[in-house]
Amino acid sequence: MSGLSGATDTEEKAAPVDDRRNLVKALVAAGWTYGGRAAGLGWTIALTFHLGIGAYGQYAMAFALGAIIAAPLDNPFAVRAIREAEDAFAAERVTRILLGLGLMGVGASCLAAPYLVWFALIVAGGEIAFNAVKSRALRDGHPDRVMRFDTTRQVVSIAMAVGYLQFVPSADLETASFCYLAPYLVIAVYAATLVPRTRPGVPGSARLIAILFGEHLANALYMQGDILLLGAVTDSDVAGYFAIVSTVGWAAGQVGMSLAGTYHEQLRAAGGAVTAGPPVKHVVIMAVATSALVMGAGFVLLATPYSSELAWALVVISLFVALRVMNNVLTTVLYVQRRDVVRSAAAAVLVPVKLGLVCALAGFGAVGAAIASVVTDAILFAIYVRSVRPEGLVTGEDETARQG
Repeated sequence: MSGLSGATDTEEKAAPVDDRRNLVKALVAAGWTYGGRAAGLGWTIALTFHLGIGAYGQYAMAFALGAIIAAPLDNPFAVRAIREAEDAFAAERVTRILLGLGLMGVGASCLAAPYLVWFALIVAGGEIAFNAVKSRALRDGHPDRVMRFDTTRQVVSIAMAVGYLQFVPSADLETASFCYLAPYLVIAVYAATLVPRTRPGVPGSARLIAILFGEHLANALYMQGDILLLGAVTDSDVAGYFAIVSTVGWAAGQVGMSLAGTYHEQLRAAGGAVTAGPPVKHVVIMAVATSALVMGAGFVLLATPYSSELAWALVVISLFVALRVMNNVLTTVLYVQRRDVVRSAAAAVLVPVKLGLVCALAGFGAVGAAIASVVTDAILFAIYVRSVRPEGLVTGEDETARQG
């Protein structure tokens, strides 16, 4: 296998594949994910109830900007963490921590700047540092542990922020946001204790870093840019509705990444051969079942006096969920196959398509933005299906990691 994967004889050996056990781990990870998203929904309701949908829209746009900042900076580390040798992983994790702590420091120094700026920077840095802490469990094929960490952090953040909103008279968005950010300070202190253990390392060559940075800059714009754009061309209320729908869609689709994550070791050992990944039957079942749950939630919401725009947007986004589950599995396989240029080019091409559709369908509000998400993820699915190599072979032309 080392000829296919570039692995040496000193690298860790993959454990035997147990598809049922991996499926259970993925479902546990999904359970943690959905538990966290349920808490997030409670946070959305509390913030909207106390401060209005406009305040939630401001928060959602600031969080989206934080993701756009963090994603491209973190992606070179995230991709290499699941496929490179142990020494490289350990060294790059230290650099990843230092980057996250640095961004948090910059955000703290910008507290006099607009809310959108300082909140986005602190969230971006906190997420990068947290991702570094979680990277060991993710590398070793334990997405259930990763999502447990994620959900625990989120629940603590939300509990502190909701407690402030509930019990402090004349509450405001800025102070509520400080409460939400508090757990990141604990994470930062813990992450800092990992730094002295290993010398920092660079995640590949300049060319590889540029490719992976560009890929996730485009991905971040693809995932979060629609919220910012919709808020700019309509208002923060519409952005707030779509932010809720988008959060549900991306969270539900995460089960695909969780399922693929349980096969990291096997995929790494097999050089990304599709047969070493999750069975197609399991992927399709998860995609259909998750999509049906979101669609059902949308139809239930239609029977209530709440916003029909939000309900119909949930129904539409359920189609995106099925596509996203499958795309997340294919993305993981392409990571291990080192098809970095393919992923980066696909993201770069689809960003203007999606944002253009959001503008064109802005008159339909959150529903129009949901339609844009479905169309572009369908195109991405077609690209990925044609690009993935079933045998997992990597050529010199595509193996960008050889240059890193």
